[in-house]
Amino acid sequence: MMTLVSSLLTLDFELGSVTRVRHLVTESARDAGLEGAALEDFVLAVHEALTNAVRHGLPPRDIALWTESGQLICEVSDRGPGIPAKALDLDYPSTRFDFGGRGLWLMNRLVHRDVRTGPHGTTLRLCVDLP
Repeated sequence: MMTLVSSLLTLDFELGSVTRVRHLVTESARDAGLEGAALEDFVLAVHEALTNAVRHGLPPRDIALWTESGQLICEVSDRGPGIPAKALDLDYPSTRFDFGGRGLWLMNRLVHRDVRTGPHGTTLRLCVDLP
């Protein structure tokens, strides 16, 4: 069985480019076939991953977006200290607005999320089925 992979976007980003990257993700996801609430949910999840990488991670920070086997897949990576296990296992959002804690929870509810994290960095993989 052959798996069709189509690369849509690959680049490095920093704080000053988050808005531009979000727009590129929106355009690419729309071109891949997402629309309506599915598009909005995917872009919001990716935006949360981007802002978390800028806020908590270290450079270089990368994003890659592609389609594979009927899914739209986005990976956001950074070289920071990793995500604490307690932050990954929350079944509810943090109640402290000043310290964050909602991004990972929200991503998990909007898309399929996979996390690889450790002392040398984090990669978040966000996936959604294409129509």
